Amino acid sequence: MRFNLRHHISAIIIVICVMPAGNSMLISHESEIQDSLICETIDFLSFNGSLANQSVHEQVDMGPRTPGSNGSHSLRMYLLDHLRGWDLTFQNHQYKELNITNVEAVYNSGMGNIVVLMAHYDTRQLADSVLSNNESPPDGANDGASGVAALLELGRIIPELGLNHEIRLVFTDAEDQGNLDESKNVTSIPWATGSQRWVENLSQTEIDGISSLIVLDMIGDKDLDFGKTIPANNTLWDITQRLAKLMGLVESETDCDGELGEPVFDISDVNYITDDHVPPHNVGIPVMDIIDIRYGSEEVLSGHWHTENDTIDKVSADSLEKVGKLVELGLRLGMWSGSNSTSNDSNSNSSLSSNDPISDTSIENEENTYRLMIGLFVFLFILISSLAGAWVIFAEKQGEV
Repeated sequence: MRFNLRHHISAIIIVICVMPAGNSMLISHESEIQDSLICETIDFLSFNGSLANQSVHEQVDMGPRTPGSNGSHSLRMYLLDHLRGWDLTFQNHQYKELNITNVEAVYNSGMGNIVVLMAHYDTRQLADSVLSNNESPPDGANDGASGVAALLELGRIIPELGLNHEIRLVFTDAEDQGNLDESKNVTSIPWATGSQRWVENLSQTEIDGISSLIVLDMIGDKDLDFGKTIPANNTLWDITQRLAKLMGLVESETDCDGELGEPVFDISDVNYITDDHVPPHNVGIPVMDIIDIRYGSEEVLSGHWHTENDTIDKVSADSLEKVGKLVELGLRLGMWSGSNSTSNDSNSNSSLSSNDPISDTSIENEENTYRLMIGLFVFLFILISSLAGAWVIFAEKQGEV
């Protein structure tokens, strides 16, 4: 057998050219999916925003869903009733005086990679801005009920999708109990305590098997405005932006029908947020937090957030359906699975304070790093190509090729 030097060198050059920046099954799978297939799949989406909105109403009617309360118990029984066919477990914990119960629903247990969809169901013990003399918890129509409603509607349709991997719906307790004034007879604990307890219950095998974890929080606002929240997995956000664009949810970008989209998703708007995605991120799980942090205000985490204004009239079935269908689209196309080998966002610096927007300097540093990597790649390609060409010429002159 003769060794063909020219073909061997050409093969090396081709491998270098197509070599991805990160070794990721998700990137490979996502790049193979044509826009035409995505557009065809959009026509088959079945997430029902009206049913999700009805669930928001039913949750609010239960009253406050604060940890350990009657409303919290009623919510868990509600989940049990609406997720028949799923394998449900209640995970009980205690932090200070609070009884915390996470609920996990599993479908296709043990099959392939694990995709986790997460939302918190608790409401705050006390509104941050009380509008009346009665100091009471907020309704949590958007901050609490909207994410749960979306997960329940996804739980209704997932068994019909024929997925070949495991799905976990995780409903966390005690996400929203941070920075409370304990002089008012409430118990303050760290943000996302329920998510932290859920992560601590995972085995390393489970952690390694989770391809993606998507948090849905405050997704029902009539005036949706999603940016990119970090810490996060960059690939998950890139996929989200692509799907959102084709669904008509990115301003000035054309959708599947050639129409300009509306301003719903813009991942160039980056903010560091402390939410249920942070504890999973800290153990290496690829995460993404879809959350509208400008709820009733142009300012981050202001407006109706954590106030008595977080009421059912602020929630829209149309908004719930947009987000629900985007998640459903990713599930149908298998785009949320296989991302465990991608790197998480390097800008998840722990020195950033909770809920503080990331600085422009951090974004610029990320862009400069990316440019440096591209420049290095181009330099190596030119160098290798030049050496290979010189060697081929030399070999031909020596009669070896």
